[in-house]
Amino acid sequence: MNEGTKKILVMREILEDGVHKLLANKEFLAPCDVAVFVYDSSDEASWRKTAELLVEVATHAENSGFEVPCVMVAAKDDLDPHPVSISDSARVSQDMGVESPITVSMKLGDTSNLFRRIINVAQHPHLSIPETEAGKNHKQYRRLINRSLMFVSVGAAVTVVGIAAYRVYAVRKHTSG
Repeated sequence: MNEGTKKILVMREILEDGVHKLLANKEFLAPCDVAVFVYDSSDEASWRKTAELLVEVATHAENSGFEVPCVMVAAKDDLDPHPVSISDSARVSQDMGVESPITVSMKLGDTSNLFRRIINVAQHPHLSIPETEAGKNHKQYRRLINRSLMFVSVGAAVTVVGIAAYRVYAVRKHTSG
């Protein structure tokens, strides 16, 4: 990011109970550049709900075709983080292919890294698009089908070339004999 380049970050807060209503609209994620999931790192229930919402949004994105990069934010970093949220967030990040949660503390005024990372994800969205297990399997299935079709196409092309070459050979042998 150039020092002279000005970036504007517009955020819209969506409360937990409003997510399901919004996901009922297939095109809800279309205008989104980044989805940010904030949870209380000291509260296991907050982490679990965030993980569930991340999977819901990723599933919706895979089904609708409007994939959106996602960022997780572990808030209240000044408090002791819950051990489950630490281990689970690392596993979920790795399994779904998104970055580890960004730790922030509003109490300590530690937020500059947060906005820089959100903007970076918006600029490089392909690096933070979560994938569910079903999405990975579907992508693998499509690759297998595409590879199979390529082999069939190459086989058909080789067969056609072989038949054409044989006909040319047969015609030349017939006219010379």
